Amino acid sequence: MIQNYLKIALRNLNRFRSFAFINIIGLTMGMTCCFMILLFVRNELSFDTFHEKFDRIYRITYNPKFAELPTALAVLPPPVAPLLPGYFPQMETAARMYRRNASMAVNQGDIKKSFEEENFFFADSSILQIFSFAFLKGDPKTALNETFTVILTEEMEKKYFGSQSALGQIILFGGMHPMKVTGVVKEFPDNSHIHFNFISNYQTMFALENPEARENLPRNWIISHSFTYVLLKPNQNPASVNARFPQFLLDHAPKQFSKDIEYQLQPMRDFHLRSNLGGEAEAPGNITYLYVFTGVAFITLLIACINFVNLSTARSLKRAKEVGMRKVLGAERKHLIQQFLGESFLLALIAFLCSFILIQLFLPVMNTLTGKHLSFSTLLNDPILIPSFIGIFLITSLLAGSYPAFFVSAFQPITTLKGSYTSEKAKGGILRQALVVVQFAASIGLIIAASIAFNQLHFMRNQPLGFEKDYIITTPLFSQNLNNIFLPSNDSLYQKIKTFRNVLKQNPSIEEVTLSSQALGQGSTRRGIVPEGFTKEDNKFIACLAVDYNFLKTYNMKLLAGRDFSEDFETDKESAFLITETGAKSFGWTTPAKALGKTIDREGKQGKIIGVIQDFHAETLSQPLEGVLIDVDIPQLNLFSIKISSSNVPQTLSFLEKKWSEYFPEKAFEYDFLDTSIARQYESDQRLGNIISYFAGLVVLISCLGLYGLISLVAQQKVKEIGIRKVLGASISQIVILLSKDFIKLVLISFVIAAPVAWYFMNKWLQGFAFRIDISWWIFLLAGILAMIVAQATVSYQAIRAARANPVKSLRSE
Repeated sequence: MIQNYLKIALRNLNRFRSFAFINIIGLTMGMTCCFMILLFVRNELSFDTFHEKFDRIYRITYNPKFAELPTALAVLPPPVAPLLPGYFPQMETAARMYRRNASMAVNQGDIKKSFEEENFFFADSSILQIFSFAFLKGDPKTALNETFTVILTEEMEKKYFGSQSALGQIILFGGMHPMKVTGVVKEFPDNSHIHFNFISNYQTMFALENPEARENLPRNWIISHSFTYVLLKPNQNPASVNARFPQFLLDHAPKQFSKDIEYQLQPMRDFHLRSNLGGEAEAPGNITYLYVFTGVAFITLLIACINFVNLSTARSLKRAKEVGMRKVLGAERKHLIQQFLGESFLLALIAFLCSFILIQLFLPVMNTLTGKHLSFSTLLNDPILIPSFIGIFLITSLLAGSYPAFFVSAFQPITTLKGSYTSEKAKGGILRQALVVVQFAASIGLIIAASIAFNQLHFMRNQPLGFEKDYIITTPLFSQNLNNIFLPSNDSLYQKIKTFRNVLKQNPSIEEVTLSSQALGQGSTRRGIVPEGFTKEDNKFIACLAVDYNFLKTYNMKLLAGRDFSEDFETDKESAFLITETGAKSFGWTTPAKALGKTIDREGKQGKIIGVIQDFHAETLSQPLEGVLIDVDIPQLNLFSIKISSSNVPQTLSFLEKKWSEYFPEKAFEYDFLDTSIARQYESDQRLGNIISYFAGLVVLISCLGLYGLISLVAQQKVKEIGIRKVLGASISQIVILLSKDFIKLVLISFVIAAPVAWYFMNKWLQGFAFRIDISWWIFLLAGILAMIVAQATVSYQAIRAARANPVKSLRSE
């Protein structure tokens, strides 16, 4: 019997080739999109699970309430970790990791080979007991026991030592401090919340600093820069640790801060997807986006199934007499159901196999959209994905095939053989129309979502930031290091910097040069201050920025009151501040003029406000606008900002690199364009918008296939009516209107359903941005018109074909 079903199924596939082809294409696209998104979701959910002790690894989050930060921090002060295991019996061990940039070099004969590395970490040796490192060379038990030892990845070994073994070799930190390589390890996989190139003993960090920093850092409870990981003993409850943190802080933290500090354990499973923390080493994922992608995946597959049902139902009219004849010859309904389900299963199987071909072809596109490195081998080797895909295939074939199978098998043989089955088939019209409404509601909703996301991202890219960002090159003078706040003044270096700046200004393509402690628009360092009118007990925290005398001019910032820093005033370096308008208002100084002359005490540096400048965004646009305090602090100047002409950019970069190597040979020339680095902060939102846009287009395409099937059904039902109307003089346009008006109503109903739902969810998404667009009515109108045009084009194509058919063929049997 199965062989007979298969033979009939293959004959029908050949007989109705166009319907079979459209069905297979629709299901293939739906399955491909669903499977690729699930591959991405699976990767996101698998973050950090490669660690053997994954379930027992936690990190401590830090909420310094006194600093009034918008979010808690993923980093803690250095003194915390060594105190933990002795205080908490639930903890097996704890470890700190501090990430910074570093200039690394090796001597190869007379040549010093140097690179700027972003992922250099200082870590306690106990980190090797917490994380799972795959050592290729060296002993994990002793690799980080001593200062000035370092382990590096296999990739870094090849980069610095070529084919030679790095074990036991010397590599220079900062181009001058020798470190001994004591281990070579494999890189952490892509699905890790943290990646490193080098890890050195944590005590080495102290040894590298100047005496003041070396003395201060190990007991400094304010500077927070170290990730603090803990390994709990088996079967321990993290809630019991959290309950003891307040007492731990009272026992160990400085009294003035202990009551305003909050620590919490965060499980490793939450590091990537449920972590809205400041100070992360790498941008985390977003569980909300994962829900969105999963929803889009199943909506796409659902619409493909709806499309299948509509096309199969449309085709059923041509097989009505076949069903009637089979029933007359003794076929039972269950046999017909089995036959039609078998045909659906065969179509779904072909689509399932084709989807794997498309996955392999389109994975590079998916990787570009998501920023991942997913591979087809990952899919084949995953013990969960393949069974899940097979399950989805079976459910899809059952759902897509059930309605047509039960629908067709219910035909009455008398009515079908008499040719009067059309009215009987109309009983399912309401369901089919409802399915079209669902399809187009999803399509319109995704179009609206994509439009709003695109407009928000365009708004952020073009929102005035309060400073010039185009054609500004940033290049670090030192490797990024939060401990630089302890650097002493270096007048000879500053004179060298001034000379370098003057040399650059001689090039007509270089317009301005300035230095600052960090780049604008990408985060800030908050420090405690005591403004005039406040006491030390109610000190305030504010974003602080160190600059030189040319900063406002380079960034084209507007001065609202007072004056800029000037080298003509010796006291500007020691006792002068600029403040933004919002910063002044936050201290009760209602106008820029009223802020002038007010005193500020910033951690021992006392001075007066000499100028108030227009607000600018020191943080990303997802954060509210906050005040910024600016001063001239020479030791903190770490970043060159070089404004160049828009012409001859390659030649200007070549000139900069040449001059840099002359003045700072110990530091590799690394640069970035400010506008590019600011745009990178919104990559995850950009990816979300791109993915929604792509899948919105795909859903529209699949929906049109379903609409094509439904208009085919209607055209078949009304074939005699169309013939009579043509004989009576109806024009093609009148017949097109007759066939399409009901479908336009369905699209309008879809719009009415989709618009408020899309508004609700996109409005919630926009709440995550401190600066956001207002959702405009024209976005909804545009989405509705676009859906209407696409639907009308699809319907008109089939309607025109029906209208142009020869009426004699449809009426000669009458």
